[in-house]
Amino acid sequence: MSSQDGRPFSDIPERAGEPPSFDTTVSHPARTYDYWLGGKDNYEIDRDIGDQVIAAMPSILHAVRANRAFLRRAVQYLADEAGIRQFLDIGTGLPTNENTHEVAQRAAPQSRIVYVDNDPIVLVHARALLDSTRRAPPPTSRPTPATPARSCARPRRRSTSASPSLS
Repeated sequence: MSSQDGRPFSDIPERAGEPPSFDTTVSHPARTYDYWLGGKDNYEIDRDIGDQVIAAMPSILHAVRANRAFLRRAVQYLADEAGIRQFLDIGTGLPTNENTHEVAQRAAPQSRIVYVDNDPIVLVHARALLDSTRRAPPPTSRPTPATPARSCARPRRRSTSASPSLS
């Protein structure tokens, strides 16, 4: 998805420090997905578009929910059975129930999770969630999901904290 000027999202500011613009009269993919998962971080336009997609493709709800169920099962297995304690969630989307850190830390409380997403709406919501739970410092950057190595190379992201953080 890209804008006419070639940037991947039209609401990503051109200069660092410039706040992203939000238009709640235009549907946003992350908010529509949140609606399909039964989340609360969506607007009427997102629900309207989501309902139109459901009407055209009724299987979308099953597919979205199956995707989330797979994430839960995979993280549960990796944390509980395989002994994995570090997780990198790329393209995390809006925070909702049963996020990676909740599943992993339920199985192994010492698990560390890094969330990566380049969507400014996701970044704002994740900062609010992490700030409100006081489980991690607010995220400071927005790398692209296509460059996980760059995210992993940042010392702050390699911290030994058991709290989730967002790159």
